[in-house]
Amino acid sequence: MRTTTLILGGGFGGLAAANTLRELLSSDHEIVVVDQGRDFQVGAGKIWLMLGARRYAEMARPRADVLADGVRSIQTTVRSLDFARHTVATDQGTLGWTYLIIALGANLNLASVPGLADAAHTFYTVEGAQRLKGALDAFTGGAVVLLIPRVPFKCPPAPYEAAILLHHAFADRGLADKTRLAIYTTEGAPMATAGPEMGQYIRDELAQRGIGFHPQRTVRHVDGAARHVAFADGTTVPYDLLIAVPPHEAPAVVREGHLTDPSGWIPVEPRTLQVTSVAGADGVYAIGDVTTLPLPGRYAPEKPLVLPKAGVFAEAQGRVVAHQVAAKIRGATPTETFTGEGYCYLEVGGGRAVKADGAFFAVPHPVMQRRAPDEEQFRDKLAWVARQVRPIR
Repeated sequence: MRTTTLILGGGFGGLAAANTLRELLSSDHEIVVVDQGRDFQVGAGKIWLMLGARRYAEMARPRADVLADGVRSIQTTVRSLDFARHTVATDQGTLGWTYLIIALGANLNLASVPGLADAAHTFYTVEGAQRLKGALDAFTGGAVVLLIPRVPFKCPPAPYEAAILLHHAFADRGLADKTRLAIYTTEGAPMATAGPEMGQYIRDELAQRGIGFHPQRTVRHVDGAARHVAFADGTTVPYDLLIAVPPHEAPAVVREGHLTDPSGWIPVEPRTLQVTSVAGADGVYAIGDVTTLPLPGRYAPEKPLVLPKAGVFAEAQGRVVAHQVAAKIRGATPTETFTGEGYCYLEVGGGRAVKADGAFFAVPHPVMQRRAPDEEQFRDKLAWVARQVRPIR
């Protein structure tokens, strides 16, 4: 029987699902990837763009170049989902599906914090990183505030890596004595899901560089005219340059499709990534940043944990779902499952980085292990980014 697997989103997870499915299934099974953008981008490169350390072409590639032959790619916007009819409405018409994989990622919404969109720069988008580079080039000293107003957000180490690399960049320009760099975050600790040891390691790295760290700060609003951030406890913090991690939210199409739970994200079965919020959704999966995935362990009994949002997890989930779908098409019992294992990199400047490996389904709590920073791990990160954008065709 001919089938169509429709994949909404062409990021890490969507690409992995499409290319793995194409390896597993014959050509009479259609695979379609829908994404509103032309290019696939590696988010890890946006900090490099901010600093002028890399060009856009080194961290991005047209999506068609990194999709396997025999995968159909459509550049359009998804507007609505109809689970009863197994259809998706887009700006280019209606698409049907036998199996649906939702990999739409997270939308970034600076405007959800009053005043933030008008006042803050960000490196979480390509355009934002490029604008921020111009602001950094013109910067001659003062107070730099890096603000994390909401959780969760993609790539939990990224703001801390950005702060450390900014410190190095200011020192290289002779601005170290003229610049005060500080992080204000709603988090209790950096990378809390990775555990207290990893969080303390990052705090120590910040302290060694004189970078301020201020946790559990709830933002009320930003006053761009007065150039200060106001917090819920009544305090204000002045800035000369404000850099923010935009609040993340699920795309409107999944919220309007009643796929999200009170967390604001799509709940899925942790091992198979099958959507659990829609009745009768046997052939519907969600992967990557658009999901919320509870973890079995926790560091404190009263504080449940969810899987961090990161490209390495989306990629692994995409491969798992491809095997799940292929097995069902063949009439077999799926055996491939998501293990909750992944890794991340944290650059610390000077051509050095730390790679941390995590087992997030471990009990009684997630386990993350790291080595001391060195040049080899930095080269490993460079090679990883290069692999993601290597053309298939």
